[in-house]
Amino acid sequence: FRDFSLLVEHTKVGEFAAGLERGVILATRCKECGRIYYPPRHDCSRCLSDQMEWIELNGTGKLVSFTAIFVPPEHFTPDLSTAAPFASYEYHPAPVGIVELKNGVRVMGWIPGIPRKELRVGMELVPMPELLPDGRATIVLAPPPEE
Repeated sequence: FRDFSLLVEHTKVGEFAAGLERGVILATRCKECGRIYYPPRHDCSRCLSDQMEWIELNGTGKLVSFTAIFVPPEHFTPDLSTAAPFASYEYHPAPVGIVELKNGVRVMGWIPGIPRKELRVGMELVPMPELLPDGRATIVLAPPPEE
């Protein structure tokens, strides 16, 4: 987790950040009751099992909510002389949203490629990992590829 947003170095679900660096978004699923957790968890809050497995999240989802961040968190732009995540949004709204995948899992991410005025609840977006120029990993929501 050292390269994911808040610089958490030790966690029981560190595979999540490693997955983003490999280009996949991971969740955990309880082997006992089947509940899927995103963000991933080490233990199931439903049946209290610690028997979890990693699963890959992929596919298109529907935008269920979005907003714009007008003042990015300090850890996103600690030094504007370096390539910070979405530093080009310093004085402009940075859209973020939540998509719901077909399996019901909701994933939050930045929406850098779509103008805020064009965002609509219900539009289809794909959550994708992205490695930023400063080496940190994040999740972006993008239009599905044209077929």
